Amino acid sequence: MIEHLIYACILVLIQAWILPAAFNTKNMQWMLSNRDANPDTSLYYDRSKKAFTNLQESIPVFFLLGLLGVITSTDLSHLMMYWLIFRVIHVFSYVAGIALLRSLSFIASVVVLFMMAGALI
Repeated sequence: MIEHLIYACILVLIQAWILPAAFNTKNMQWMLSNRDANPDTSLYYDRSKKAFTNLQESIPVFFLLGLLGVITSTDLSHLMMYWLIFRVIHVFSYVAGIALLRSLSFIASVVVLFMMAGALI
């Protein structure tokens, strides 16, 4: 289960830095500056930032439940992998603008969090 927590850390890094940087290459000079003013950004950049903001709402719960699973020796590995898959689908559907898939993957990820909590009880 520790590897799933590491995968989640990688997901956070990708969503926090790599995706926004990849969608903001036209503003490379701004990224290397003091960032005093806000540049014009692309739609994909804005969506990737919103997807990361959404991830910030559920990643603490995922880490807490995952660590509780490790501490109590409760096998949450399948649920943790499902959550990661749904979150990867969520970010790509968010950036691509596929609203229905984005919403369904978000709801599924929340359901998985409840299932993880239920498995710990």
